[in-house]
Amino acid sequence: MQNSGPVFDEKVLLERVASGDSNAYSQLYTYYTPLLYRFVYPFTDASKEQAEEIVQEVFLKIWIRRETLTSLKSFEAYTFKMAKHQLIDARKREQCFQKIIGQLEHQEESKGSPLENNLIYSEYLTSAEMAIDCLTPQRKKIFDMRTQQNMSIDEISGSLNISKSAVKKQLYEAILFIKQHLHYHTGWPLLYVLIPFFL
Repeated sequence: MQNSGPVFDEKVLLERVASGDSNAYSQLYTYYTPLLYRFVYPFTDASKEQAEEIVQEVFLKIWIRRETLTSLKSFEAYTFKMAKHQLIDARKREQCFQKIIGQLEHQEESKGSPLENNLIYSEYLTSAEMAIDCLTPQRKKIFDMRTQQNMSIDEISGSLNISKSAVKKQLYEAILFIKQHLHYHTGWPLLYVLIPFFL
């Protein structure tokens, strides 16, 4: 933590951010990013990339929820609490990911011979399904509605009574999660299969 406090009036700045002022948001981001990074970094096994991703995710959520900022008693406590939750979520995803990888490695070891192209593709699909099972319930539901039920963004938004931007964000995060899992294991994700349902 820094010894000196912010040089801005935080209450006024939060009010500006809540009204959609991107310049005010930039000031908050510039001041708090180094603080959050130093807090998060030791808990990511010294992964600079993961620490940066967590901090970016925190500030993305801050901007999405900006209208609630004026009710905060302490913005600093709020950001650190969000960072803590992001760390917990990241650890859960990693544990789920390692479980998937272990299962797939066991399957390949038991085969004992090179896989044919159609079997490889089948394994990719199996891997994707296992990754989908690791999505949060809401994210998985939206993903299934789009990919399995072929519902439009508008239809999903109306069905779940959430904004279209929220639907798009959940779909994006679901696809990104699956993509990362597939890329880690196979070297190429089934992004080409999933993209049409996202657009």
